[in-house]
Amino acid sequence: MGEAKRRKSKDPYYGKIPKNIPERGIVISPPIVCDDNSLFVKSSVLDETELRFSLLYWDKLVWPSSNAVHMPSNDDAKFLEEIGVLTRPSYNFNGNLGHIIAATQIKAFRDLEAIEPGQWTMAMGENSLKINMSDFEKNEGALIELHRAIPIPTRDVPFNDILDFKERRKPELFALRHHFDQLLAEIHNSSDKQTILEKKIKEIDTACTDLLKVGREWQFPVYVSNLKASFSLSSRTLSHGAIGAWLLGGPLGLPAVSSALIGAALSTIEIKGDFGFRSIRRPSSPYRYTFKAHEEL
Repeated sequence: MGEAKRRKSKDPYYGKIPKNIPERGIVISPPIVCDDNSLFVKSSVLDETELRFSLLYWDKLVWPSSNAVHMPSNDDAKFLEEIGVLTRPSYNFNGNLGHIIAATQIKAFRDLEAIEPGQWTMAMGENSLKINMSDFEKNEGALIELHRAIPIPTRDVPFNDILDFKERRKPELFALRHHFDQLLAEIHNSSDKQTILEKKIKEIDTACTDLLKVGREWQFPVYVSNLKASFSLSSRTLSHGAIGAWLLGGPLGLPAVSSALIGAALSTIEIKGDFGFRSIRRPSSPYRYTFKAHEEL
């Protein structure tokens, strides 16, 4: 058997995703809500489940601070700093504290994107950062949501177990990230949007199913979760033909994922309008990710 055939027989993703996928990074935060006139700090440390979600699906983590607001690293963050996974750059800003925290997170993201275009995103949601400010434009973005489709480690899973799993299951993790991140760009750039739409849904369905299957190998609890990604690609540019019908028609089923899970709730994927991030116009890469855990796998 030739080398290519041998690798194909052992790696189900051989030849289906790029051989050299660059490392991806995410800018993280403790659970904080910022708007133009107020600030609510739920916690000054990183949420334990959010941190494990970020560690599993991204390669580099950044938690920025500023001259005015610095939240010290706890033991979890210090460990990730020591092994080189987490870095903590500092910035200088003036103004009210809510503006400073939001500006620090956005500045870190933009600086990292300038160095490595398309490779960075921000963690935003109930357990990380929520920004209600003018940096985001209503109806100028698109949101993709996977419902009940991916595995997330629970808050008590040791970091070393997650790192070991990432090393052993790189193909499955890379496949989901690659197909999910490229969904809108491939549809947008195709002349046959209906065919590409069906192809991409199937690829994501398969990638999620494979991750859930290998998630059962873990010797620790795992949540079945939702995953949302926001793109600065206006949903109005996707409002024709197959994509328009999908936007109006609501969520579509992920049959392979649904079959792999026990329970009445279906797994689905949905695209709809969302906030866009000012000055970020790359449709191939999400600027924001968030997740919501459901039940244990």
